[in-house]
Amino acid sequence: MNVHNIMEEYVTTCVNQMLDQLMTNKPVWFSCDCEDCRLETVSYVLNRVQPRYIVSGRGIVHNSEELDNSQIRADVDALVIEGIRLISTVRRPYHKTPKRAEGLLPRGPSFNFPVFIGTVFDGSSFQPLSDATISLTYNDKIVEMIDKTWTNPCNTYNATKGTYSFWVKPFKADGPDISRQFNFTVKVSAADYTPVTYAFDIPVVSEAENKTEANTSYSVKIQDLFLFRTTIFNPMED
Repeated sequence: MNVHNIMEEYVTTCVNQMLDQLMTNKPVWFSCDCEDCRLETVSYVLNRVQPRYIVSGRGIVHNSEELDNSQIRADVDALVIEGIRLISTVRRPYHKTPKRAEGLLPRGPSFNFPVFIGTVFDGSSFQPLSDATISLTYNDKIVEMIDKTWTNPCNTYNATKGTYSFWVKPFKADGPDISRQFNFTVKVSAADYTPVTYAFDIPVVSEAENKTEANTSYSVKIQDLFLFRTTIFNPMED
């Protein structure tokens, strides 16, 4: 059985049409319609619209009729513009540059790290904190990421709801099947908040080769971190 989300084609078409139009009109805030920006915009919209799955030709007809609804079209168009604006604002340094320098990755036995994922909250409201800067260090040095799509330090935004992630570049190992403990430190800061530092250990067993493809099942959740405004007493520090 083949199940398909018809919204994928619809949203992709809307994004491409909107970006083509923006490139023609060239508003001040917009400057790029590269493949990366298009894909990120499509992902942004699809994560915020209701999927519509089909398994037959009848489903295509039925859902196509639904997509003729003016309100649905207006909602999708609004999300497309919102996504384009956000991506234009937070575009990362790797934009339009090669994402990975393969020659810089260690060859042969390597310690391959999971993706580290964490969330930063306001300590008083318990709401996700945006505009926070998070850095990951090892032996008091900023850790190099596996490629340029993963920045270190990185920032949190409203759209990410206080969540950040790191994917550490593999460390060279003397051979496979070597067990080793690594100690990393996360440092979080934000304007008008008291900075927070959190250290954690992770055991890793070396493998015969480095891994260059992310695996969503191979990740580690870092403890939630709470920042308090500088004018507020933090009971955790008493």
